[in-house]
Amino acid sequence: MRIILSLLTVLFVVVIACNKDKFQTKPTIRIKSLSSNFIPANGSLVITLECTDKEGDVKDILVIIKNRLNKRTTRTVRNTLWYRFPDFPNSMRTEIVATLNYQDILSAENPPTIPGSNPPQRELDTLILKLAVQDIAGNRSDTISTKQIFVVR
Repeated sequence: MRIILSLLTVLFVVVIACNKDKFQTKPTIRIKSLSSNFIPANGSLVITLECTDKEGDVKDILVIIKNRLNKRTTRTVRNTLWYRFPDFPNSMRTEIVATLNYQDILSAENPPTIPGSNPPQRELDTLILKLAVQDIAGNRSDTISTKQIFVVR
């Protein structure tokens, strides 16, 4: 009798665990798409994210950190952006579409010229964007990164 009761208990626990809610209190984000990883002069970048949150209370700001990868260092501008998006709907899953204009994407204040270029040309900004969101309760998503992005100067 005890064996049957033990087996039923284990079976009950397994069934409950399998039906556990897949959404977490901590928001999660993932990159669904990037419009391009090559941004022409005066172009823009569109990042589409999927965001989930158990309570559906993600704040309306996406934090974007620009990480410049160029070997030659130079002074950078606005390394952190706060992109506002519409209020998170009262659902556990939504899509965030962030459109960054050319001025937002630029990294180097005064990019160095490419050695030997005639006429002189500026080197591309090579960067990775790191993205995160936070909910009203203060729970932050993990920080995710884009693939390398190249910005024509």
